[in-house]
Amino acid sequence: APPTATPSSPSHPDASSRPLVLYAYSDKDDGIPRQNLEFFLSQGLHGAADFVFIFQGESNASALVPVESHANVRVVQRANTCYDLGAYGEVLRNDHLWKRYSRFVLLNTSLRGPFIPHWSPASASCWTDLFLDQLTDRVKLVGMTANCWPRFHVQSMIWATDSVGIDLLLNPPPPSTNSSSEAAAAAADQFGDATQPVGLAGCYDGWDAAVHAEVGATALIRDAGYEVDVMMAAFHASANYIDECDSSANGDVLRPGAYFGTDVHPYELVFMKTNRGVNPAQVGRLTEWHLARNLTSWETCKS
Repeated sequence: APPTATPSSPSHPDASSRPLVLYAYSDKDDGIPRQNLEFFLSQGLHGAADFVFIFQGESNASALVPVESHANVRVVQRANTCYDLGAYGEVLRNDHLWKRYSRFVLLNTSLRGPFIPHWSPASASCWTDLFLDQLTDRVKLVGMTANCWPRFHVQSMIWATDSVGIDLLLNPPPPSTNSSSEAAAAAADQFGDATQPVGLAGCYDGWDAAVHAEVGATALIRDAGYEVDVMMAAFHASANYIDECDSSANGDVLRPGAYFGTDVHPYELVFMKTNRGVNPAQVGRLTEWHLARNLTSWETCKS
């Protein structure tokens, strides 16, 4: 259903309403990231947004990106440092790129997608709109799934936000004195202490620091008085999902059988995480079938 709150509006008057999509790519020996990139270029690229593909470390996969034939597509090649969140921040800060846009999608190459079912009307099936349309004056961060451990957070393999949200993620304000220690962005957890950066604010030198930044990003948005949203249906089954979260164990739903006894489905999430072993046969079949269809985001996402 459409959001009941007022759609979000840009905070920078000169910012384009055209979305900016950042896609972070890192190679792996198994070749799956390359397969995910190839699928995304076939099914996810379109003319109604600007795309920046960030290649972390040396990779010949950058040659797959059609920069010469598409003016709205470019490639950034950088050293494999800072993890994806830090790389997004660096690219967005460069020449104040983030101030030129009012809507953003950040995703990485651990995902295969977009997967849009046949029965979804083409006029309402643009994958970027599916995420960005959940943003309102109240909701400033949208993702695919949420994890309750070590505290509730929107998982960072895909985020959508607007100019308000991106400003918070890039430039976190000082911690609010009204925030509880557990909810505040600048809170210690198993992965970092309260002095370490969160969101897109830092260059993360290790996995723990990157996870701490991911976890703290949701608290950062909520600490500023806004809310978050995710695609997974379970989140919408309770108005108190965040308060009811069980933080005592790893609540990552992107593992086999971990979605309340079932597996997540790409048609629920639009994308599928491919490095967690969730139903690879299903992902393979959907990949085959969607590539065989004569319908891509070029048709469903009109500029």
